[in-house]
Amino acid sequence: MIKSIYSTAQNMQVKMKDMEIVANNLANINSTGFKRELPFAEILTREENSELKQMTDFREGVAISTGNQYDFSLSGDGFFVVETEEGNELTRNGKFMLSDDGYLVNEKGNKVLGQKGPIDLSEILFDPSKSLRVASNGEIQVGDKILDKFLVGKIESQENLLRNADQSFIYENGDFGQADETEYAISQGYIEESNVNPIQEMQAMIELNRSFESSQRLIQNFDQHLGKVNESGKI
Repeated sequence: MIKSIYSTAQNMQVKMKDMEIVANNLANINSTGFKRELPFAEILTREENSELKQMTDFREGVAISTGNQYDFSLSGDGFFVVETEEGNELTRNGKFMLSDDGYLVNEKGNKVLGQKGPIDLSEILFDPSKSLRVASNGEIQVGDKILDKFLVGKIESQENLLRNADQSFIYENGDFGQADETEYAISQGYIEESNVNPIQEMQAMIELNRSFESSQRLIQNFDQHLGKVNESGKI
């Protein structure tokens, strides 16, 4: 009986974690480039390996036009690479801007990396008439001059990929690779929407709530039964 209560309680803890994951997915429906996290139960359904650590769904979101020359979306494999104080981060959020000193940066002010280092677009500051053009392979052109090319990161294994609070990723225990041109395409003036399906997440939340409540009732029944056993033992 005690073992059954313990097992049910553990199951409830898993469901509570899953509800947190689903709630976070729903909260990020409108977050650019957000990749939904997989509830633990869904991972077990998809994979035979119950020790699988990766819990992110990397299917592409829909690319929408913004008309902003500093916005970019990635199709295929790969991530934009952003330089931070903690190291380089990988992200599918291509909502960038031009900093005061002429670098391409993300919304937090971190510099976006090209193959030569931080992408320097200061020529646009000196001559606003020059336009920025980015080819599908990531080649960056300002006016008639090719300045750099986007560094597009690639991961071989999702096991060592850690999600940050701002939904970017750090590749732990090793450097990420570089995607080949044939594996991705960059679109200028577009951003990638979240890949969260609100209907799917709401259905998952309802099912998790029902299952959690059933487990609660089961523990209550166990507890009542134990109480009666204890009372009988006193007689």
